[in-house]
Amino acid sequence: MPRKDTKTRIKNVALNLFNRDGFVNVRLQHISDVCGLSLGNIGYHYRTKNDILYALFSDFVDEQKLLLSEFRVLPLFEDFNRFLISNFELQQRYVFFYKDTLDLTRMYEIISKQYKEHLNWQELQLQGMLVFNEARGALDSLGDPSFGPKMSSLLVWASESWINRQAVIGIEEYNRGSYLEMVWFLLQPYFTPIGREEFDNRVVIFEQ
Repeated sequence: MPRKDTKTRIKNVALNLFNRDGFVNVRLQHISDVCGLSLGNIGYHYRTKNDILYALFSDFVDEQKLLLSEFRVLPLFEDFNRFLISNFELQQRYVFFYKDTLDLTRMYEIISKQYKEHLNWQELQLQGMLVFNEARGALDSLGDPSFGPKMSSLLVWASESWINRQAVIGIEEYNRGSYLEMVWFLLQPYFTPIGREEFDNRVVIFEQ
């Protein structure tokens, strides 16, 4: 098997185990057993379990950045909703990170630094979305100059902490509609009549 395919297989197996059992409960031997590879072979590609974590986190950040970059091209309400759906699905693929965000960022300085930078980057992208939608008459900041920074921060916080909240209150099944409803709830008080009409006619939160 080519080296690249072996590395991908190791990451995929590790991701499934991390999601199922939690990062701290998985040892390199578990990954080796499921992969059917020796520890020496695993170590050739990833010296430690932490190295696999770093690789998975990098993949996750790159995928999320791609979603946001595609959404920025035309950030209408329905496009924002599609981004949220794609982001929800992405979070399910890396659910272990969202369940254990605080522990992982405390344990690993690299993860902490990169995640903080990524959160700040997300907020800047969403500020652009808010400016665009106010300019086209779909949102009204009510003259508050802090609307963009504060709202973008709230949107990122709500989106990024949703899975962790569900885990804390004991809900292991993640309902997409509930996730979308919570994020949109933050924006709805700032809808103009144009924004309200567009939201009601073009945005689908709960599947029929």
